Amino acid sequence: MRRPSDSNPPIPHIPALDPVAFERSWQDATSLLAALNGARLGAWSWDIDSGQVSWSRGAQALFGLDPRQPLEQPLTYLDLIPEEDREEVLRLFHDVLAGRPTERALRHRIRWPDGSLHWLEINGSLQPGSEGRRRMVGVIRDVTVQRAQEQALKDSQERLDLALESADLGTWDWHIPQGTLYGSARAAMLHGLPRAPFEGDIRRFFDCVPAEDRRAMRRTYQNLLDGHRDEYQSTYRTRLGSGKVRYLESTAKLYRDADGQPLRMTGILMDITERVRREQRLAASEQKFATLFQASPDPICVSRIRDGLFIEINPSFSDIFGWQAGDIVGRSAPDIGFWADTEQRTRLFQQLLRDQGLDNVEARFTTRDGRQLTCVVSSRFIRVERQLCITTTFRDITDRQLAEAALKASQEKFAKAFHSSPDAITITERETGRYIEVNEGFTRLTGYHPDEVLGRTAGEMQIWAHPEQRDQMVDLIKRNGRVHHLEMLGQHRDGSRKMVEVSVEQIELDGTPCLLLTARDISALKDAQAQIQHLAYHDPLTNLPNRALLTDRLTQQVALLQRHHMRGALLFLDLDHFKHINDSLGHPLGDAVLKMVTARLEASVRLEDTVARLGGDEFVVLLTGLEGKRSEVTRQVRSIADELRQLLAQPMLLDGHRLQVTPSIGIALIPDHGTSPADLLKRADIALYRAKDSGRNAIQLFRSTMQEAASERLRLENDLRQALVRGEFELHYQPQVDARDNRIIGAEALLRWQHPNLGPQSPGSFIRVLEESGLVLDVGAWVLDEACRTGQRLLADGLVDADHFDLSVNISPRQFRQSDFVERVERSLASSGLPAHALTLEITEGIVIQNLDDTIGKMRRLKRLGVSFAMDDFGTGYSSLTYLKRLPVDALKIDQSFVRDSTLDPNDAEIIRAIVAMARSLDLEMVAEGVERPEQLAFLEQQGCHLYQGYLFSKPVPLAEFRALLTLSRQGEEAPCASSPGQALPPGP
Repeated sequence: MRRPSDSNPPIPHIPALDPVAFERSWQDATSLLAALNGARLGAWSWDIDSGQVSWSRGAQALFGLDPRQPLEQPLTYLDLIPEEDREEVLRLFHDVLAGRPTERALRHRIRWPDGSLHWLEINGSLQPGSEGRRRMVGVIRDVTVQRAQEQALKDSQERLDLALESADLGTWDWHIPQGTLYGSARAAMLHGLPRAPFEGDIRRFFDCVPAEDRRAMRRTYQNLLDGHRDEYQSTYRTRLGSGKVRYLESTAKLYRDADGQPLRMTGILMDITERVRREQRLAASEQKFATLFQASPDPICVSRIRDGLFIEINPSFSDIFGWQAGDIVGRSAPDIGFWADTEQRTRLFQQLLRDQGLDNVEARFTTRDGRQLTCVVSSRFIRVERQLCITTTFRDITDRQLAEAALKASQEKFAKAFHSSPDAITITERETGRYIEVNEGFTRLTGYHPDEVLGRTAGEMQIWAHPEQRDQMVDLIKRNGRVHHLEMLGQHRDGSRKMVEVSVEQIELDGTPCLLLTARDISALKDAQAQIQHLAYHDPLTNLPNRALLTDRLTQQVALLQRHHMRGALLFLDLDHFKHINDSLGHPLGDAVLKMVTARLEASVRLEDTVARLGGDEFVVLLTGLEGKRSEVTRQVRSIADELRQLLAQPMLLDGHRLQVTPSIGIALIPDHGTSPADLLKRADIALYRAKDSGRNAIQLFRSTMQEAASERLRLENDLRQALVRGEFELHYQPQVDARDNRIIGAEALLRWQHPNLGPQSPGSFIRVLEESGLVLDVGAWVLDEACRTGQRLLADGLVDADHFDLSVNISPRQFRQSDFVERVERSLASSGLPAHALTLEITEGIVIQNLDDTIGKMRRLKRLGVSFAMDDFGTGYSSLTYLKRLPVDALKIDQSFVRDSTLDPNDAEIIRAIVAMARSLDLEMVAEGVERPEQLAFLEQQGCHLYQGYLFSKPVPLAEFRALLTLSRQGEEAPCASSPGQALPPGP
């Protein structure tokens, strides 16, 4: 215990004074003391220099002493103070004595005599005394209860602060009129202030709040005032000195005075930075999810687990599966038949529940248009608006599976191709050339088995006949990276050699650079190419030079002849009626005839001459090295041609048949009739045509007049091509008459041509050209259509009776050979309306023998429609009874060549009798053509042929005249005969 010294006043102590003496010292303040005692306050006085302290009775009571009894002995004041509090008390006393004022009263504990502790609050001040003595006076009061209350309040506040600290809450209290704000340490810290309670200007407290947030806070506060509400809530930011930003949420209550004016506002602060950050992260995550959801190339859907309904799909889902959001949201997968395998859906759902997710599971789904896709599926549970849902991602692997399947198939195909290929295939190391694998084709080509060559090189095995060829192949690989179709000579283990075609590609096998070599045996191909080369210049049947080789030799010979001033000749041969041999006896026999002709020709010419076959029955003989004048050469060539004609005309015995063919020969001299192969062949052909036209089995030397005739024929052909388009053709009709009653029972439609410049043309001048040029197809179709239309008009006009009138139309061989000929006839009948049984088609024997089975088939089909057939010009061809019996013909037409001399030539008369007998035996009708004289008709009737046509009754007439004849016939009047056959056009075909 410190004691007073010279520099320090004595420590005050309580002397053993009689209270009466104390009161006497305070007689001048009796009323004051009474008041103090009544307020339970004690008064005290301290003479600092002497250390003497005086106490009132009230003070004595506050020390736990009986105020009515004097102290028995002096009591030191510090002894009443617990030792742990004495230091603070002494310090405060010294501050006062040193003249350092304190703003707060001295509070400390004292221990009463009974040992209890009480809190006293001492207030005092220095007072100047008399004679300069220092004196301190003051009051003392018991604050034990107040201190307990304050401690309880402090404890409560500490507990509150602890709770607020634990909850990261701060408190604040704003005294509005003064603008003063109290904030807890936590609140201060949250505003960037030291972590200590804050008390001061509200503006300083919120100084770290950004201006825009302060404006928002003022608006919220103003709305609070205007709305007369008490609750306040605001969220704002604080920017700390470190640069960090905190988000605070302030919740407060406004207190108003009796007039409703704002008085005070208290609230709590919560640091919601982490919550805001979480919300921001959540929002960002949700935005990221939404972005990924919408932008994902994979289909994604979200479905509710409670009922399985789709609640959202992304655009890729619509693109891949075809359903739009409006089609699918609110519906379940089973509703739309989404799962291709519903049992798999059940299994995967159970797996999802068990494993809490699905990872890369394959499943099949059905698109809106019914296609099935295979997808890899991954699913997870998520919550959407507090509902448990499933998000499922699909990856369409349909194309990948197809590609994998294709790759697998390709690999299998390669393996199969490798091992089953007829070609030799090898795989060798690129660097060493050692064989890694060979196939069976290699064994077949080389004779070596795989176990003999694997690990060895082609050089060691001597696979290639010429090593330099292999070196060339290697150079090509180095230069081009591959080899395509390189021809090399391979060598078998037995020493034989074969030409092979080699292709090489670079591949990689298990990381090792390799060469894939394919070798194909082309020995047979090379032989075939040589054969093809030969066939390109030779006739395959006779092995004679063909047109190409003949042209080449002609070119060479013309140049040679001109250089040596010599002549040559081109003989163009055609076998007369050779076609009949093919048609009647078959092509094999026809080929034998051609070979026989070839042998005879080759045996009859010199080695330097050339015999060529141009095709069919056309042969050419090229004679060269002829010397002399033109007349001499002409005689020489004619002599050779005649020898050839006679040689070829000799009978042939082939396959039991004795055949005789005659040639027609056209001759062109070289260079007199041309120097180009084309001109020479053309002019020899013109001469040949003239030879055939002159009766066949003849020889003609080209003359310039023949060229004019050929040109005329070409002009005629060109005019005929335009005639149909320009409508220059018309039909004339020659009646067919029953001689027994002179009644018209039919007519033959005959083609006539009115040339715009030359007038009427004889059928004999243009019918053959139509046939040879092929124009007969179009013209013949027009004739058939026009005749059917005319026949129907005659029926409609009542001029003929469909059951007793036949309209005959000539059909050319080319027409009949058309594959759709039957359909063409059907269309003509259908378009015209003519009954089929009113139509008779006239065919020649040439049509029949060309393809008998096809002919019979077409005739039977038309017969089923009702169409009739007549054999035209019967007797001029083969007239085979065997063929005739098989043909479904209805009538025979006796050719006019027999009728013309039937009364004069016994042979013609006998032929007619034979034809009539044949017709009767086959129950066929007969119509005689070209009847011009009464005695001819009489002879025919004697033989039993009553149907005829010819000038005796009428020449072919235009339709108008024919209608007049029909009218007379129906009236029972005999149609007038032509006054003279010579006055009309000659009968046509």
